[in-house]
Parts: sequence; structure tokens; C-alpha cells
Amino acid sequence: MSTTKDHSGGLARRSVTPFEVLAQSVANIAPSAVIAFTPMFMAGSAGNGAWFSFAIGMVLILLIARSITSIARRRAGAGSLYSLIRPAIGPTGSFITGWGLFTGAVCIAAGSLAGAGFFASEFLKGFGITVFDSITGQIILDALLLAVAIWVTISSVRIAARVSATLEIISIVVIVVVLGIVLVQSGNIIDMSQLSLTGATFDGIVFAVVLAILGFVGFESAASLGEEAEDPYRAIPRAIRGGAIFAGLLYVFATYAQVAAIEGGAAGLAASGSPMDALAVQYGLDGFLPILNLGFTASFVAVVMACITVAGRLIFSWGNEGIFPKAFGKAHAKYRTPAYAILWLYPMAFIPTAYELSIGEVPLNITTYVDTVGVFGYMLAYLLVCLFAPVFLKKAGVKQVIVTQVLGLIGAAALVYVYWVNIVGTVEPYNQLPVWFAASMIVGIGLFFVVRARNPKAAAAAGTFADDNTEAVK
Repeated sequence: MSTTKDHSGGLARRSVTPFEVLAQSVANIAPSAVIAFTPMFMAGSAGNGAWFSFAIGMVLILLIARSITSIARRRAGAGSLYSLIRPAIGPTGSFITGWGLFTGAVCIAAGSLAGAGFFASEFLKGFGITVFDSITGQIILDALLLAVAIWVTISSVRIAARVSATLEIISIVVIVVVLGIVLVQSGNIIDMSQLSLTGATFDGIVFAVVLAILGFVGFESAASLGEEAEDPYRAIPRAIRGGAIFAGLLYVFATYAQVAAIEGGAAGLAASGSPMDALAVQYGLDGFLPILNLGFTASFVAVVMACITVAGRLIFSWGNEGIFPKAFGKAHAKYRTPAYAILWLYPMAFIPTAYELSIGEVPLNITTYVDTVGVFGYMLAYLLVCLFAPVFLKKAGVKQVIVTQVLGLIGAAALVYVYWVNIVGTVEPYNQLPVWFAASMIVGIGLFFVVRARNPKAAAAAGTFADDNTEAVK
């Protein structure tokens, strides 16, 4: 049994089933949203090796998952990686990890909101409703979609997980059905060009791995349900691994099918602009277009909800530790969710998207730009966990940590490479995105130092709002 001290703070402790825990990770990954665009960009560099780049990316993510799950089997908390890494890295390092995760969750919620609004308007356009096509219409639609996401997330963590899972499953099923049909109709089920990596280069495949890794970001978000999950020390590690494997296999299939079926192969996919729409039109499946747009809308809404769940519980943890005002650390008396913390996420997620739309930015560009800033935050948290998981295990009395050390270093090296590729050699506006991320981290770290100066006890408590598994295998 784990320690008996209750760190739930009024949350619905031990009420979320293993399936719902898995749903949180899958929804945050958003496989269908990734499938809609990422293979197209990967094909531009890796060509016929794009599917192989996704396979490599899955292996690297599983190495990172190894570091995370080695801790998650022994510690659980509402603060996700922020709470998990605390014993190894101390309060300051823990807060930096948490602020990176918070930046990631808020930014990806905001960017995904823009994607949800765009595809929702495309879906409605199929029924002759064009009022949401304008800038004002997009802002109004985004406001409505975010209000629904906030309401569902506050109402119940279980309902939020189930709704997220349902939305993502609907989207995935539609995409897989369409890809299955076009792959069979193409007569190219066994595509020897892809299986033999014809024309693919080592550099091209490696560069595409960068994009592949980005497609898995959020896979660890089940850890944010550390107080609410049933048997968290088993359910969360399984959800983290299972979500990564499920998404990885789906990515490999989808990328292979898109290259095999689209006219022009890998080059045709890279030039398609919107591959799923292009495939539907090419094979006479125009009737699927509204369903595809609805599926993409569902996927992006699921991401928004999953990110709100993570960010809300981080704020909730900070409220309970005294880093934020105590009001943020109170759970709703009826719903037993961090309602007050979640409500504050509405302006945080809405304002960046609304501003970018108001100055005329294209919705899917907003998704790309803002999500990328968020990805940097998640990757910083992953990097610190990979580096310090062995320290955690040593302090926990685990005797054999060499495997975790080696795999953690490999995972850390992969993350550093992804950072490097995104900082060096990129063009505007992409070369500005790391600057925005750095600015957000400076704000967060500055906030922590202010707290430490005014309330040293609260700062020292950073990351302690969690439970330890006293019967974990040493």
C-alpha cells in the first residue's frame, strides 16, 4: 500500500479507471490531428522513409517513457512530472520542470483551439453555414468551443476523460477507415519503394525523426491524474507506455498508407497541402470530407480538454503548496475538480488565439506557431526527467539503475538534438519561437524567486503535494 496521507486536496481521489487514465494520454497526444499534417512534412525530407522515421521516433519516446515510468511506479501527484521529479531535483528544479510543463499545456491548448475552430467552421460550411468563416466568426466559435471544454473539464474528471476519449476515437476510426479504403483501392498495399526505403537518405530520415518526436508530445499527461487514478502506480505507467505505443503504431500505418495511396507517392504527399482531403477527392470519397472535418474538430477539442486537465492540476498543486494563493488549491465541493484553477485557464488559452486571429493570422498557422512554443515546454520537462530519474531511483534505494541511466541519456540526447534543430537553421517566424519560450520561462522562474524571497517555506514545498508508494520494488 502507498502512504496513507491524503494529498488530494478534495479531488475525486482514486475514482478514475485505468481506461480513463489511458484516455487522458491519448487525447493529449491527439494522434488524428498529427496524422492530418505531420506525415506530409516528414515526407518532404524523408521521402519513402517517412514511416521509418516515425518508427524510430516511437522507440526514442519509449526510452523517455522508461525514465518517467520508473518514477511513476513509486510516486504520484496532481502536478504530473513537476511532482514526480521533486525528490531528485529539489524545489527549484521541480518548479522549472512544472513551469515548462505548464507553458506547454497552456500553449498547446491555445494553438489547438485555433485548429478546432478552423475545422469546425469547415464542417459547418459543408451545410451552408458560413458565418464562422470570418475573423470575428472564428473568434466567436473559438470562445464557444473553449467554454464547452472548460465546462466539461470542471464538471467531472471522469466525464472529461470519457468525452476526450470518445472524440479522439471517433476521429481515429474515420481516418483509419478512409486510409484503409484508399490503400486497398490504390492496389499498392505492398509498397516496395517504402519497404526498401528507395531514395531516402540518412540525413532526411534523421531530420524527420525530429517531427516524429514532436508528434508524441503529451504522452505522459496521464501522470496529472496521480491523485484521482485508481491504483496510480500501475495505471499511470501503463497508460504512458500504452498511449505512446498506440500512437506510434497508428502513425507508422497512416504515414505508410498516405505515401502508398496518394498520387505521386512521397513527393505527392509532401506537395499535397491537406493529404486526407486530397486522398478523399482522389478516390471519390468526397462524402467523407464533412466527417473528416468533424473528426479533426473533435481531436483538437480533445487536446484542449487534456491540456486544461494538466494545467489546471499544476495550478491546483501550486495553490496547495502556497506558491499560488490558497484559492487555487481548493476543489469544487460538488464536482471535486480544481474548478477555480481551471476557470483561470480560459483567458490564458483564449487571448493568444484571439489576438493572432484579430491581426489576420491563418488559424492553422496559429496552431503551428503556438503549439511549437508549447512543445518546447514539454520537452524541457522530459529532458530533466531523463537526466534526473537515476538520481530519484538512487535516493529511493533502487539497487540497479544503470539501465535507466543509459536509456535516460539516450532520450536526453534525442531531445537536445530536437531543440538544436529547432533553434539553428530555421527561418522566420520559426526562429522567433524559441525566444518566446525562453521569455515564458524567465517569467516563471522570476515568479518562483519572488515567492522564495517572500515565503521561503512555500518555495521549499514545491513539488511536495504528492504521494509516495511505500511498497515499490527496490
